[in-house]
Amino acid sequence: RRSFRPPVFGVTVIGSGHGFDPGNRTSGFIVWLGGRGVMVDPPVDALDWLAEYDVDPRQIDGLILTHCHADHDAGTLQKLLQEGRVTIYTTHTVLNSFVEKYSLLTGMPTDKFRKLFDHVPVRAGEPINLHGAQVTFKYSLHSLPCVGFEIEMRGKGLVYPSDTLNDIAAIRKLQEEGVLGDERAR
Repeated sequence: RRSFRPPVFGVTVIGSGHGFDPGNRTSGFIVWLGGRGVMVDPPVDALDWLAEYDVDPRQIDGLILTHCHADHDAGTLQKLLQEGRVTIYTTHTVLNSFVEKYSLLTGMPTDKFRKLFDHVPVRAGEPINLHGAQVTFKYSLHSLPCVGFEIEMRGKGLVYPSDTLNDIAAIRKLQEEGVLGDERAR
């Protein structure tokens, strides 16, 4: 077997299951941008998956964390503890939830826990440059703060809404109850 050679732009799915499916890895993937990998909500044991497919973990230098449900963030903790320094791209709100949750679970003080990674804060609607791609984050409608994103690179793109409520009747009801404003409901 020969080592994996990353594309300029591409996606590698690590898992496509959900948090209530014990038989499959939870949803998570790698976005390849300019030959560098950025993991998105890596499943637990994603590092074992990389080894199984001869993907050098040093090719992956970033991680997008969409929200703090265990089926989306537990692999992030594992990567930090096993691999060392990584750059996390997410909002301050999502990151603070992640830090608080895993500081409590590990018993590590929050200031020490924050030293395990670098954080590039993102804001909804404000694009960032990530390995030559334009990445724009957007909020998803979920039970807790959650972001999705759009990526554009060299005329190709990817849209990932992350976990989101996609029920028009439920959205209209939330709008009628005043929970959502008109713009957010749209």
